[in-house]
Amino acid sequence: MSSPAPKSPEQSDKSRKYDRQIRLWGEHGQALLESSTICLLNATALGCEVLKSLVLPGIGGFTIVDGSIVTEDDLGINFFLDASSVGQSKARACMQLLEELNTDVNGDFVDESVDWVLTNRPAFFDTFDVVIASNLNEKALRGLSERLWEANIPFIYCRSLGFFGSIRLQIKEHCVIESHPDNRQYDLRLEHPFPALQKHLMNTEVTSKVPWLLVLNKFFQIWKEKNNGHVPTNYKQKMQLRELIRAAMTADEENYEEAIKAVNTSLGRGQVPSSIKTIFDDNACTNLNKQSSPFWIITKAMKEFVENDNNGLLPLPGVLPDMTADTEPYIKLQNMYRQQALHDADNVYRKCQKYLKELSLPEDTISEKTVRLFCREASGLAVIRGTKISDENAKSSNIFSFVDDLEIQGTLAEHYVALRAYERFVSECGNVPGECYVENDVKELKTVASKMLSDWGVHATISDDLIHEICRYGGSEIHSISAFIGK
Repeated sequence: MSSPAPKSPEQSDKSRKYDRQIRLWGEHGQALLESSTICLLNATALGCEVLKSLVLPGIGGFTIVDGSIVTEDDLGINFFLDASSVGQSKARACMQLLEELNTDVNGDFVDESVDWVLTNRPAFFDTFDVVIASNLNEKALRGLSERLWEANIPFIYCRSLGFFGSIRLQIKEHCVIESHPDNRQYDLRLEHPFPALQKHLMNTEVTSKVPWLLVLNKFFQIWKEKNNGHVPTNYKQKMQLRELIRAAMTADEENYEEAIKAVNTSLGRGQVPSSIKTIFDDNACTNLNKQSSPFWIITKAMKEFVENDNNGLLPLPGVLPDMTADTEPYIKLQNMYRQQALHDADNVYRKCQKYLKELSLPEDTISEKTVRLFCREASGLAVIRGTKISDENAKSSNIFSFVDDLEIQGTLAEHYVALRAYERFVSECGNVPGECYVENDVKELKTVASKMLSDWGVHATISDDLIHEICRYGGSEIHSISAFIGK
């Protein structure tokens, strides 16, 4: 049977430190995390908790932008400030304590307000991979949303107010290569074997010592002959194939048992799923230009490979599951799949180079390593496109088109409106509702909320209790709420 796996080489200090998360998103995911730079706007309790959750797993670096000074009130809600911080720059104080959480992460700070940076240094944000902001007024939020959308930088906006909180993700386009499915299915190409595999399957005797793939293929071919060349597609047909394998067993043969278990998951792979066809037909794939990202260039190259060179099949991933067998036949089979996967990826890479040349882009824009990863994960590619936060402020916004006018009160939509009204109040009035006079601000905040609903074409009102609750908080955060949202 298969020999035990060789002992893993000694882990580096970094691998040991991040072992649990590397098991979750892999070495490549960790490398991307470690190369990322994050910008936090406003060192609130919530902002610092979000940043803490990124510093601990090991981002590359972060910059905090906040022009305020630490007060005694801040000490009760922000765990990344202490008594010695009072009177100091809030951005600097929070940066220093967050840096202590992970020596691998570099911190920086800017002692300026968000409004000042947006007005005087709008290109400042272009160097970051993600921008996170908390508790902005509506004017700053709208300006930041427009700027980051234009630069195609993901933007996370979060709010914490008393017992209320929200998170909003703005992302123009996010292309996913490694989707990490819960149940990975292996593409073995038994229905469409590549030449080297076809030859191996025909010339290898099936015994109790060979990988179960050969056992499955033997009886798969027998089943096809009995069914006019058709392949088993439904449960009944696959049960027949299982019984065919089971009837041929003469002893407790593990590779036969594994072949029976693998019938459901080993057939029907390699075809282009509908989700990938949609990506192939996307305008960004069809019409490349100099601004096209490497994702779309590789996708178009892969589409050409699938349609013109590979009989409508995706590139072979080249990954085999574990199989009970003698070491030599398993390694031989494994190398065969790897070589074919490299061949497919090389074909796609050459097409990528052709497109780069046509677009007058540098040859090193796309590496062979990236193309191999792309081809290995081809069946799980995804493209996510979002909406712009600033569009929600427009009078023509249809964000409540799905809500009945009479059903606003008592719903999360009502809380959304109340929090948005809070931001507009701060922007228009220059102070936080409830900061000085709760009762006076209740009337003003209700007026602001009613005007917003009217602008959106929603004929409803916000409950007096919710408006009063928002004002009663006076802009205060509760650390436990912020910590929960920040996770």
